[in-house]
Amino acid sequence: MAIRLEKGGSSEIKIGIFSVGLGWQIREDASDEKNFDLDVSAFMVNASGKIPADDYFVFYNSENRLRADKDGKLKVPVKIVPASDWGNPYADKYDNEKMRKESRPVDPEISVIGSIDNEEGGDGDAETIDIDLSKVRADIEKIVICVSIHEAETRQQNFGQVENAYVRIYTEGRSALGQEEFIYDLTEDFSMCRSVEFAQLYRHNGTWKVKALGVGHRGELNELVNQFNR
Repeated sequence: MAIRLEKGGSSEIKIGIFSVGLGWQIREDASDEKNFDLDVSAFMVNASGKIPADDYFVFYNSENRLRADKDGKLKVPVKIVPASDWGNPYADKYDNEKMRKESRPVDPEISVIGSIDNEEGGDGDAETIDIDLSKVRADIEKIVICVSIHEAETRQQNFGQVENAYVRIYTEGRSALGQEEFIYDLTEDFSMCRSVEFAQLYRHNGTWKVKALGVGHRGELNELVNQFNR
């Protein structure tokens, strides 16, 4: 039976390899003039609370990529390729959308594998991060998992237009809703927020724990970057 976390609550993680699924739905009364695009990111921070290098900010536009199919299954052999494989980002031939649909972002140790970009949301997990704690760089103390609304200010969107948001942790073969090890339902009012820290994984006395955060920010992804950037 899943451990249901409350905001601020934490629990020890006794599994080393798992997936973090994040889901949400757009409220029926929300404006549909512009599509909602929610993006998941992971900030791998050291004791200073900052990422040690840009490569430890795992998000949709990360330089380090793993090729994957449309469902996010990694292609063999699993190896890091640069974003430049999809063209020069400063040239017209660069296909950023194709890169995000054909690969997943990753840190240098392949310990945190970000999600295939999903602009839809809906029932079930919208995006998934795969984590192997045994591969996490030794000086990384926390992995903060966040969700932000792309171009929220321009589109006049916020998390008040999002409902049934959650984050959950599950192991291979137990991906169905209800089979997870941990789940945290975000029930707080984030109507003034454009980005939210959902949860964090952190080292504690030689083990790893998960903590439900539910910390909202008025700014978009850039505000989170400024918070965790060295």
